[in-house]
Amino acid sequence: MSNRLENNKVASRYAKALFESTVESRETNQVASDLNAVSILFEQVPSLLSFLENPGVSQDEKLQLVQQEIGQSVGPWLNRLLKLLVENNRAAILPQLAAQFVTLINQHENTAQAEVVSATELEEELRSRIRKTLEEAFGFSRVDLQNRVDPGLLGGVIVKIQDQVIDGSYVGRLEELRKQISKL
Repeated sequence: MSNRLENNKVASRYAKALFESTVESRETNQVASDLNAVSILFEQVPSLLSFLENPGVSQDEKLQLVQQEIGQSVGPWLNRLLKLLVENNRAAILPQLAAQFVTLINQHENTAQAEVVSATELEEELRSRIRKTLEEAFGFSRVDLQNRVDPGLLGGVIVKIQDQVIDGSYVGRLEELRKQISKL
């Protein structure tokens, strides 16, 4: 089994245990926020994760670094999680764990994340209409939209929600038309 697949399975188990524990205490949103902040920190400072994964560094040094650099800015749930990950040499799974934790929250709350790619920044009224349409079409109680601007689209939008892509861009429509003409 590949290392990435194994890490995903392990991250899934940690995320599920963390989620089930934090649901009871109604702290899932705070934990998700802390997980996101630490994931961003690991992304911005890759040497931090390298240090935590280094077998030549003692566990005490790793735990001390986590407490000094991260422990002050996150809540007790994440402090305990980070300590556990370091003790079990699993710090590398934190980004996957964070993503799976958000997925569990979304499933529990019947919400979804959607990305809308457009040629220009969308006005709030249009964002609201797209959000409402996606909620109705997919049956979610809430859809959180992120708008990414891609001037190469010319016009229209591309919506990515869950594992689906809805291409309503002019470029996508022209490509579809080109394919249909080439079949003639």
